[in-house]
Amino acid sequence: MQKLRNLFGLPVLITGTGAQIGEVKEVLLDLEQAAVRGIVLAGANWFTNDQGVVFEDVFRIGRDALMLRATYAVQELKPAMMPGTVYYLCDLLDKQIYTDAGLSFGILVDALYNSTTGEIKAYEISDGLITDLLYGRKIMPLPQAQVVGQDRLIIPDAMTNLLIPESKEV
Repeated sequence: MQKLRNLFGLPVLITGTGAQIGEVKEVLLDLEQAAVRGIVLAGANWFTNDQGVVFEDVFRIGRDALMLRATYAVQELKPAMMPGTVYYLCDLLDKQIYTDAGLSFGILVDALYNSTTGEIKAYEISDGLITDLLYGRKIMPLPQAQVVGQDRLIIPDAMTNLLIPESKEV
């Protein structure tokens, strides 16, 4: 599994020509379907900031670049244009997480996903710098039910039993 935050800034290249058509600016997520829906590009078009590719049109995601087969995959891409409830990754990161029982759970710092299928598997959660340094961050499987508020996420209280240290595989 890879971290979604690592996609930011990756060059987007065309496999047939080697041309760079932009960089990854943002990632679109559908939390209800637990899936990456699209990649928003910076520098793809001078006239609009809403250019991107749907995840199905991505050929491969490597450590150092995101690969497309052709430039025709680039299209206008906004959350409102997609089915379901779609969020920008940046709108979710750094939100405080609370359980529905009122317990503070930490801060959402990243999401883990399968780069082949686009399936979102888990959240990476921080309890603060000192705790992160002493014990590491925690990994929590993606909650099936969650409420996304302006400044926080609300998750079921049962998720507290599913936290695991970052070093273990989900």
